[in-house]
Amino acid sequence: MRKRSLRLRLLLTFGLGAVILSGLFASLTYEGFHQVLVNERLQTDLKQAYVNAALVRSTLYTAPPTLRGILNSIEAATNSSVLVQTHNQWLSRSEGASTKDVSPTFLAKVRRREPTAQILNINGKLIYVVGVPIPAVETQFFEVFKLGSLENTLGTLTLVLGAGALVTFILGIAGGLWVTRRTVRPLERVSLAAAAIAEGNLSTRLQVTRADREVQQLTESFNEMVGQLVERLERDARFASDVSHELRSPLTTLATTASVLQQHRLELSPAGQESLDLLTADLSIFQSLVEDLLEMARSDADAVPLVIETVAAIELVRQCVRSAARRHGLLEPPIEIAPALDDPLVSVDRRRFERVMTNLIDNAHHYAGDATTIRMDYEFGQLAINVDDAGSGVPAEEREAIFERFFRGRAAHDRRIVRGTGLGLALVRDHVRAFGGTIRVLDSPEGGARFQILLPFIDEEAS
Repeated sequence: MRKRSLRLRLLLTFGLGAVILSGLFASLTYEGFHQVLVNERLQTDLKQAYVNAALVRSTLYTAPPTLRGILNSIEAATNSSVLVQTHNQWLSRSEGASTKDVSPTFLAKVRRREPTAQILNINGKLIYVVGVPIPAVETQFFEVFKLGSLENTLGTLTLVLGAGALVTFILGIAGGLWVTRRTVRPLERVSLAAAAIAEGNLSTRLQVTRADREVQQLTESFNEMVGQLVERLERDARFASDVSHELRSPLTTLATTASVLQQHRLELSPAGQESLDLLTADLSIFQSLVEDLLEMARSDADAVPLVIETVAAIELVRQCVRSAARRHGLLEPPIEIAPALDDPLVSVDRRRFERVMTNLIDNAHHYAGDATTIRMDYEFGQLAINVDDAGSGVPAEEREAIFERFFRGRAAHDRRIVRGTGLGLALVRDHVRAFGGTIRVLDSPEGGARFQILLPFIDEEAS
């Protein structure tokens, strides 16, 4: 399962945080303004209704015929509708008033001499109805205020707060992008540097810049760690090289002595002959181990630099196979070339490539009944060099492990199998990687193992 990137998670965190904060701020602001505006408006309208009720009562005392004109004047001045009821009859009302705005329940409360006020929704429009009893003249006064302007104000406030929330969200995303870029970029640089080091580029270092204190500390610690790692590898490589050099002289003496003893083998007893054979076999393995250790130490320490040449792959393979067969006294395995393969070019170090082919052919000879065929073909847009053997194949669980240093599989525990050093295939993998190629183990069509080397082609015009 692919994990989400840290950059995306930080960006989502900032985005969600901005949404939540802006939404919370907008909601609280709206509720606060809503309470203030509505309460202030209702208090103002209520006071105005009581003032108008007092005016109606005075008019009923002094000049009842002028009541309708007074009501129309109130309507024009306050943008409201006014109704007056006496003895359950609508005595008078302003021009814009409607008795439908006053419900029976509301009327009943006012008739019981209970001042009443409520907000109603009539056909999608809010109105504020105030009922004031006037007991002195057995009259009820009703005033209906339209709240359309208040609704418009609250609607405008909603739009402004929504726009503010959107701007806050955008600013939060922008801030998240800036923060995540500054936060993740050092980690990406460390990741790229670590990948380069894992591929063998031990000279890779992080550039120390005028960054934040934590980032600078990470950079310095990483560079120090890589420096110590390189120093340790170089020290180990020098140690292996020095030990191998020191072992060469006594090994040469022992090999010479064993050779002399082999000339007088028949003079020895059967037990002595068997001991001599074991000594000669182990000396051969020991010499191979020293040579492999020297080669590996030079490779790790870059003591012998790569000499990369662009060469014809087919002729190179033929020369290397011929050289390997002569060196170990083996028969040359046949080389099969795919018809579509048109003399490709590859870039390799000739000496190391010859070592690769020699190790593979020698490995097949000791462990798999010799190499049967060398096949060259196209594979994944690269040159495939397949070394097929006559063995029983390599178990799937060991196909990666056999390229590890000192891994010998069941040969390490079975005395009937010729013992090796466990370094040959490790050297093969290191050399192939140095050419920009890869090596893997497959099943051969004939039933044995197939060691497949993949090398990139070189454009003839570019070369």
